[in-house]
Amino acid sequence: MPRKNAFEFMMNFVQEYLDGTMDRLGWDLDFNHYLIQQYPKMERENRELAECFYYYLSEEGFDQGDDLDDSEHKKLIRKQWREFKAVMKDGIY
Repeated sequence: MPRKNAFEFMMNFVQEYLDGTMDRLGWDLDFNHYLIQQYPKMERENRELAECFYYYLSEEGFDQGDDLDDSEHKKLIRKQWREFKAVMKDGIY
């Protein structure tokens, strides 16, 4: 089985949460761990896209979710995910 690149790994992780195959606790416990682990690889693959992912999903998503209930949190992450994907379509990736 081919190995996923760092972006595929992180994008699948986010999508699993949004699809409901991962709960909020799993997201909260693992997102930063995986991002720290994968970010150097993401930067090597595409620095601008890595920074964009970090901004939308970490700074404006994960970091803003502490006081939100599960429904509001998923809504925020979904919004940030759409923003990130829109930037991808605009030509960074």
